[in-house]
Amino acid sequence: MTHHPATRRPSSTPAREVLARFGVDIEEAHRSGTSASNEVWLAERIVLRLSRGPGSSLRREAALASILPADVGYPEVLGHGVDDGREWVVTSRLPGRNLEEAWPDLDADRRADAVTDLWRRVRAIHRTDVERARALGCTSTPFYALAEADAARLLGGLTEQGLVDEVLGRRLREMLAEMFHAVRLVPLALAHTDAGPGNCVWTGSHAVPIDFEFACVAPADLDLENVLRCLAFQSGPDPTGRLVQEAAELLSRPGARSRLWGYAVLRDLWGLRLWLRNAQTSNGIERWGGDPEDFRTWGPWLHLRGHANRTSWLADL
Repeated sequence: MTHHPATRRPSSTPAREVLARFGVDIEEAHRSGTSASNEVWLAERIVLRLSRGPGSSLRREAALASILPADVGYPEVLGHGVDDGREWVVTSRLPGRNLEEAWPDLDADRRADAVTDLWRRVRAIHRTDVERARALGCTSTPFYALAEADAARLLGGLTEQGLVDEVLGRRLREMLAEMFHAVRLVPLALAHTDAGPGNCVWTGSHAVPIDFEFACVAPADLDLENVLRCLAFQSGPDPTGRLVQEAAELLSRPGARSRLWGYAVLRDLWGLRLWLRNAQTSNGIERWGGDPEDFRTWGPWLHLRGHANRTSWLADL
């Protein structure tokens, strides 16, 4: 997700109508900039998430909330529906603020506490009944091509477009082959697939994961990759060591490192394709610190080179 400070923006008619059903005037709410896929409106006691168009999975998330273990801490769902093809869900508002926004204000101990609590709640997500989650449609995520054929097509497409050269492509294929072999050694669980400070509410003592749109049944250690990724790019005191301690059981399983490297490759292949689309349509790469005309300056491409050379953030584990 792309994160910006919450701000007031021009009124949205669908949002106005949904908020009114819950007794909230849109002028009493503010629109948050913390979601790339939905409009998010924050009122004193409720949160409205409204899809920008068709093809959302907010209704699925509302249904999923009913089967998540209580110690995940997911907020109460107050209502959900579809208006003019746009899905919406209203939940109670948790006290606190987005953990990524709060992060710069936290000292080393508080960061470690936040990461510890977040990971324990992610592990609670993993206790969700897998078959019930599948029945709700939690079977894939855009961030990780978890089927070998899909991963091969993704890497092949980027190679054909000239973004991945022969040497890099060969190494990435080897890493993915190792990962797909190793996933047989770990059980499946419901994964958030985008867990991290940006999709978490920090109450001052609890770090509650939110935004389950892309949750899917996946290898039980998949979520560890994105949390480690998020921590690697935060400035200041780094609580990665605490996370590694908390995740020791998963990290001690056979093939754990091969899986993490492979998940990271998949995530950055997805990111590289996304950056390519942005460069082709709006030159939006510039705001992320890259040159739209030179893909070798793009974050996902640099990450992939680091993974292939075993010099990215996972090398420190």
